[in-house]
Amino acid sequence: MAEVENTPETPQEPAGSLVEAPEVESVPEAGSIPPAGTESVSEPSLDDLRAEVEQAATALRTSEDLRQQLNSQLDDAEERVKAAEVALERERVGRRHGLPDELMEFLRGDSAEALEAQAKKLAKYAAAGRSTLGYGGLEPFESHSNGIEKILRNAREF
Repeated sequence: MAEVENTPETPQEPAGSLVEAPEVESVPEAGSIPPAGTESVSEPSLDDLRAEVEQAATALRTSEDLRQQLNSQLDDAEERVKAAEVALERERVGRRHGLPDELMEFLRGDSAEALEAQAKKLAKYAAAGRSTLGYGGLEPFESHSNGIEKILRNAREF
């Protein structure tokens, strides 16, 4: 086997030579103009900063006002949707129980169960009020002689 030398990968400088730092002409004082050739960053003035803060505050107030308007419009729309859903359910329940249009407005409630219970009660009274007298005169399918007798008989009953 070959012997491996233990040498560092980078050569070391001799202990006698020191690396010297580049000379700096002078340290600039605070508030002095930087030497020519260096880029200077201008700091915004206090008035500029105040104007920027005022613009940000105005934008924030405007966005808050818009947010409140949108929330109000959303609440109104949700209320209208809920009212339309209740009206639709009222109509469905009323039709299912055979209620006439005049009685639909008497169905009250927010749930389908409450509307069902009220519709059942109203349906009893709506069925009792329906007339079974026929057409009120001669029936088209009856002969004239039987029809006159029917009219006279119905007139005596009242």
